[in-house]
Amino acid sequence: MDKARPKIVIAIPTNGSNGRELMSGVFQYLNEHPRWEIQTIITATGVRTGGLEVAASDADGILIAMSCSKELLDKVQSRKTIKIVACDDGIVRLCRGRSGCRTLQLDSVSIGKDVAQYLNSLGRFAAYGFVHGPFRQPWSVDRERGFRSLMPHGMKLHVFHGNDSQESASPIIHQTQLSEWIAGLPKPVTVFGANDRFANEVLIVCRRLGLKVPQQVAVIGCDNDPFVCTNAVPALSSLQLPFRTLGYRAAATLDRMLTGKPVPTKTVYISGSRLFARASTANMPPAAALVEKAGNFIAEHAFDGIRVGDVARHLGVSRTLLDLRFRQMRGESVLSRIQEVRLAEVRRQLVETNNTILQIGRNSGFNDPDNLKRLFKKRFGTSMRQYRHNNAAS
Repeated sequence: MDKARPKIVIAIPTNGSNGRELMSGVFQYLNEHPRWEIQTIITATGVRTGGLEVAASDADGILIAMSCSKELLDKVQSRKTIKIVACDDGIVRLCRGRSGCRTLQLDSVSIGKDVAQYLNSLGRFAAYGFVHGPFRQPWSVDRERGFRSLMPHGMKLHVFHGNDSQESASPIIHQTQLSEWIAGLPKPVTVFGANDRFANEVLIVCRRLGLKVPQQVAVIGCDNDPFVCTNAVPALSSLQLPFRTLGYRAAATLDRMLTGKPVPTKTVYISGSRLFARASTANMPPAAALVEKAGNFIAEHAFDGIRVGDVARHLGVSRTLLDLRFRQMRGESVLSRIQEVRLAEVRRQLVETNNTILQIGRNSGFNDPDNLKRLFKKRFGTSMRQYRHNNAAS
């Protein structure tokens, strides 16, 4: 007789684009590994009004990306056998270190670095700004830290957050304060909003002040929420964050816990954002535009086995000029960028698929298996087989 399928509660809010991406990653894993009976809770109200406690009463595991109280978590965990995987910043802090819990979250420091690298490719600005919004959330602080770490040498980072007045308890950004802050920044300035909503507030204020975007103020956000980014004026550049990968890895972690396989005890941080450049950072200088086009071509065709010469021919420039501009704007060679994109895909497939190492190399654009082995060991200090053993998702 077959063993009963584990009963799993999936508590992920789907009212925003991030939650929907996270849920998509979970269901991608479930489609590949259909082993669970699931019950979903898709609103925070469902958690607060007792839905989680009721659903968990006969569940084997919980995958949660919603905040809840310590008291509720204690009640849920009163059944000692239940396994919990948390993948939202708030609940991660509550679950971290608890027996029977494992935690994953986005690598917000790397997100800030990705934004800085992109803005550095556009050239040097007179000033750099960061907008936290009303409160300094831990993820926002980490994005600021990553952003600050890759700013041009000697540049000061101007930071705005909405707790600088007597109305510090307000959950909204006060546009009067934000207007004064932006008006006082040297121009041209680039401003990174910790998420798309905060970045859009900057665009609204720029229109009010009559500032030209992106000529005087270049603006970029995070989350790539299509509703915010495409309706902003001008359209907002943004990073799409790896919520789908986070959901997939969270489901895989819970699956491993339920089957008695080892999983990391420390929080696993997920990186791998993708830039969507729109009008709020347009009008790039020629050298930056060339590098941006080269980066996009590499991202689209790296797995096809392209070489540096293929990139140069596509752009209609010499290899020497392309490599010079790439080193100037990004601090790396074109070949290094191609290899980094391919190695990122190798790591993903090692963790998320059962493909052989030979298949993974071919899928990722590496036609020489021995060369891939050398590169991987040099880059990550371990063999691919050991990496898969240490980080396997299934």
